[in-house]
Amino acid sequence: MRATLTLLCCLWLGSAWLTAAETTPNHPLFEEARRVLRELESKTLPAPNPDQETELDLLHAMAQGNQAVDLAFYNRLHLDEVTDRLLPALNDPFASTNVGGSQAVTMLFLMRGHKLCKEGKVAEGQAWLLKAHRMARRPQADGNLLHLLTAISLEHIALAADGAYIGAWPESDRRAYVRSLEALPPMADLRVAVLQDDLSLNEPTRFRTLLPKLKPLSPAERRKKLLEIFPAVQNFDEEFQRYYEGLIDNVTPEDWDPLLQNIAGQLEPLNAEKLRAFIAHVADAQAFAKDPAKAPNGPKTQRQKAEAFYLALLGAPIQRVATYRLDLDLKIQLLKVALQRGAAFDASDLVGMAAVSDGPLKLGVTEEGKRRAIVAGEYRRYFMSLERTR
Repeated sequence: MRATLTLLCCLWLGSAWLTAAETTPNHPLFEEARRVLRELESKTLPAPNPDQETELDLLHAMAQGNQAVDLAFYNRLHLDEVTDRLLPALNDPFASTNVGGSQAVTMLFLMRGHKLCKEGKVAEGQAWLLKAHRMARRPQADGNLLHLLTAISLEHIALAADGAYIGAWPESDRRAYVRSLEALPPMADLRVAVLQDDLSLNEPTRFRTLLPKLKPLSPAERRKKLLEIFPAVQNFDEEFQRYYEGLIDNVTPEDWDPLLQNIAGQLEPLNAEKLRAFIAHVADAQAFAKDPAKAPNGPKTQRQKAEAFYLALLGAPIQRVATYRLDLDLKIQLLKVALQRGAAFDASDLVGMAAVSDGPLKLGVTEEGKRRAIVAGEYRRYFMSLERTR
């Protein structure tokens, strides 16, 4: 059973007990892709280095474009046959049970794309690289916050792979790929994910279903009822319990949907200014929820208080996803510019640009020094990979 909305914060801590058995038509395909990667994880490389100890590390490096595909390795895994079988996964909806499988399928599609490009079959290779981007745009990518976070992660993997060709493809191939990227469907929408999160649950575990049952009960009775549904609630700290109680006390069933609409609307359209305002709003909500008596300028009405308790519970995860989503948009934009410019892409192309998370962008290299990279802020944190330097 997947998490109810007010328990979603547990997902950010990797609490497996909240994950539902969401089945999808092609679930066995995701399991096959995961099996390929699991088998590689158990195989130690003959001459391990600090970055690659297992064959899985080697595949990751190849798939993300950090080094050229080893054709003998590729053929040993029969990846042409495997990736042909995996093609129906492109139309399979996102589900909590196929997060790892989605990443595995994406990696294997990238391997096929790189292999074809290495053989000089660039158009065919690009078609397989684009399948990795399509994995991030499957149905239900905006079905809830976890799905959206998974989609963002898949797109990051695909972008890292694309960057390897900035200085390698001729201009005609680079521009053709930009046109293909622009023809892709847009990435999933954060506003929809916020609105759908509760609705994506099985009906008995939705907050809108639980609220009328919990509201008339005393705090002790509520906790007992919740323990019956979510036994791990007993491990949550008192602060969480207070926020949860505050939300139940101040929201009504009739106000639940308007509350979600209002919160989702605060990030629409999603831009840096809206996000800064939302982050400030979340900080105020957390201060109020922590100690309402010490927040004389805090919310006054029940609706305002309900919103504050909701944001105290879920505001931080939402703002993190919003930050990742905004930075992703910038990375997609920069990849297109870099592909158009090729090896001529330089620091002048980054003037005035900044990551939401870390600040102004500059040129640099990846930590291992194998690729040019875009880094962000005073501490030059990695932002995205460009072409290989060696």
